[in-house]
Amino acid sequence: MSLSKRVLLLAFLLLLRHAAMAQTAEAPLFEVTAAKDMLGTHIEFKALHPDILECKKAFYAAFQEINRLEDLLSYNREPSEVAAINRAAGVTPVKVSPETFALIQRAVNYAQLAHGIFDISIGPVTTLWGFNDEEEKDIHVPAPQVLAERLKLVDYRRIALNPADTTVFLQARGMRLDLGGIGKGYAIDRAVAVLKARGLTHLFIDAGGDISAVGYKLGEQNWTVGIQHPRQSNELLATFAGHDLCVATSGDYERFKIIEGQRYHHIIDPRTGYPGTRSQSVTVFANSAEEADVWATYLFIIGAQDFEHMSVPPEIKACFVEASGEIKYDPALVTDFHLQSLTPAPFLALSRH
Repeated sequence: MSLSKRVLLLAFLLLLRHAAMAQTAEAPLFEVTAAKDMLGTHIEFKALHPDILECKKAFYAAFQEINRLEDLLSYNREPSEVAAINRAAGVTPVKVSPETFALIQRAVNYAQLAHGIFDISIGPVTTLWGFNDEEEKDIHVPAPQVLAERLKLVDYRRIALNPADTTVFLQARGMRLDLGGIGKGYAIDRAVAVLKARGLTHLFIDAGGDISAVGYKLGEQNWTVGIQHPRQSNELLATFAGHDLCVATSGDYERFKIIEGQRYHHIIDPRTGYPGTRSQSVTVFANSAEEADVWATYLFIIGAQDFEHMSVPPEIKACFVEASGEIKYDPALVTDFHLQSLTPAPFLALSRH
């Protein structure tokens, strides 16, 4: 073959390769969605992917992972490791999987940082209020004397952890773990990990207001999410937009009951045994869904004023709807996540110290 023919053949092959690459790069992306009721809430998946069937298979694997974690961590599923820990409270340590042990250990570390205001040993009190029942038909205000006795059992420092054999021991009979303030966030993180491992790079998970957004919605278009009005179910207070973000909202409007004109909800203050009273809702941005879940619970209880004067990791940003209905937000949410108000109510910027 002459040199000129070789040059022409090489040019032709390069042209074919370029065309193939261009076709691959421009392959159409389909928006694929799926939803399921799990973790006591409604979970929605959304992703952009060139292969609908493969995307649905990935969704199925992620839902299976969430179901596995419910079986492992739910306090009201008897086969779970957490249920086994609760049954053996005050009697004997329980050996658990390294995964369960690590999650409980992190929860205890969070409790230390929160000075016990976030506490996974809150189970005896949430049970007393009736928030342990998935259908929550028996929510009631407990008798003060009984509540005072149950409150004595709430103390994360009495969760004995032995890393040598991954055992967990609740040191008093009647103690009970409730991972509701951390488990959902962890499950979302694990679902994201499963979806990423199966090749999904642009995806969005919403689990009852706990959100993880990976990549972009389309091209370089950010995902846009609304902050629900805690008193008007069909209205949004604000929107934010971003990519590769994790958000969690704790509010008094999802799981609650009005008793004699008073709203009682599931976010219990471990110091009093009663539902927190400083906030209607708190939306928190963090590096992981687990962190966002924990901080949203904690900040809901302490309120905007305490948050304003405390030292927190730089990635933690929050928007509060206080008990009065007043809205306060971290100014960084405007620059970092394009926070926009959708209500005539004033948005007041927090002064971070």
